[in-house]
Amino acid sequence: MKKIAKIILTTFLCSFMMCNVFASSNKTSLKDLKDKLAKDKATLNSVTNKQNQVKNNIKSIENDLKNIEKEIDAYEVSIKDSKEKVIELEEEIENKKEEIDKLVSFKQVMDENNMYLEYVFEAKTFTDFIYRSSIVEQLTKYNDELIDEMHNLIEENKQEQINLENKIDESENTIDRLNDVLKKYNLTMDDLVDDHKDAKADYEASKKEVAAYEKIYKDRGCKETTPIIDCIDVPYADGFVRPLKSGTITSEYGLRYHPTLHYYRMHNGIDIGTPTNTPVYAAAPGIVTKIVRVANPNKRNSSCGGNKVYVKHRIKGKEYTSAYMHLHSISVKLNDYVTISTVIGKSGGGESYDYCTTGPHLHFGIMKGSTYENPRNYVKFPSKGYRFTSRF
Repeated sequence: MKKIAKIILTTFLCSFMMCNVFASSNKTSLKDLKDKLAKDKATLNSVTNKQNQVKNNIKSIENDLKNIEKEIDAYEVSIKDSKEKVIELEEEIENKKEEIDKLVSFKQVMDENNMYLEYVFEAKTFTDFIYRSSIVEQLTKYNDELIDEMHNLIEENKQEQINLENKIDESENTIDRLNDVLKKYNLTMDDLVDDHKDAKADYEASKKEVAAYEKIYKDRGCKETTPIIDCIDVPYADGFVRPLKSGTITSEYGLRYHPTLHYYRMHNGIDIGTPTNTPVYAAAPGIVTKIVRVANPNKRNSSCGGNKVYVKHRIKGKEYTSAYMHLHSISVKLNDYVTISTVIGKSGGGESYDYCTTGPHLHFGIMKGSTYENPRNYVKFPSKGYRFTSRF
C-alpha cells in the first residue's frame, strides 16, 4: 500500500513540477517549439537505443539456445554410445565367464579323478602337472580380475549416462529459463516498437510544425521568441464548445491507473465514449498546428494515442491548444483554418492499431500555453457516466 501511495505521490509531484516548468509562460514561441523538437528527438534516440539493446539481447539469447540444443544433441549421442559400450562389456563378461567355467570345470575333474600325471592329456610328470595347474589358476584369477574391471567399466558407463541425463535436464531447464527471458524481451520489444513508432511520429509531426512556423516567422519578420499567436493570424474566439454532437463521459482528467498500460499516469484530457467514425469538430475557431499520423486502420501499426490533431486558438487574447486523439481518420491539413463547424476527423479508439484504448472514444484535451488543463474548466460536460446530446 505504501509503495502504491509512493508511486501516486511521485507521479503527482512529477506532473506538478512539469506543469510549473511550462506555467512560467502562457504563450508558446517558435523557440519553445524548437526546444520541444530537440526533446522529441532525444526521446526518439533513447527509444531507438533501447530497441537496439533489446535486439542484441534477444540475438544473444537465441545464440545461447542454439548452443545448448547442440550440447543436448551431443549428450544424447554420448548416452547412446555409452549404452552400446555397456552391452558390449556385458557380452564380453559372459564370454569370459564361459571360459572360466571351462577352466575351473577342467581343474575340478582333474582333482576328483586324481589325474595328476595326465593334465591336459600331455602332462608327463608331477612337476608338469603343478606347472599346468598353476597356469589354470592364474588364468582363472586373470579372468576374474578382468571381469571385475569390466563390471567397474559398466558401472562407470552407467554413472556417466546418469551424469549426461542430469546435464540434459539442466540444459532443458536453462532452455526453459532462457525462453521465459526471451518471451519477456519479445514483449518488451513489442512495446519498444510501438513506443518507437509513437516517438518517430511525434518527432516527424513536430518537425513539420516547426518548419511551417519557421516559414511564417521568416515571411513576417518575427523573432523566434515572439509568441505564435502574436506572429500569425490565429482567429479570435470567446470560448470552447464540445467537440462532439453527442457522447458519454467515460474517463476524467487527472492521475489514474491506466486501463491498458497498468500503471499510474497523468490523463491529460477527458474521454468521451462515441461510436467509431463519429464526426469530430473543432472546439473553437483556430488553426491546425500539428498532425500526428501513426495509426492506419488498414495496417497493423500500433500506437498509443492513435492519430492526433492539435488546433491553436486565441481565446480572449490568450493562447490555447485543443487536442483530439484516437482518431480513426483525419480530415484537415497542417495550417488549415477551422471553425466550430469544421470536421477535423472521425473518432476511433478500441481498434487493433491503437493499443492504449479499450473501446471507441475521443480523447479531448486543452492546453493553456503549453500546459494541459482540465477541459471542464473551459467546456461544460456532464458528470462521468452521463451522456450529452448537444455541443453547447
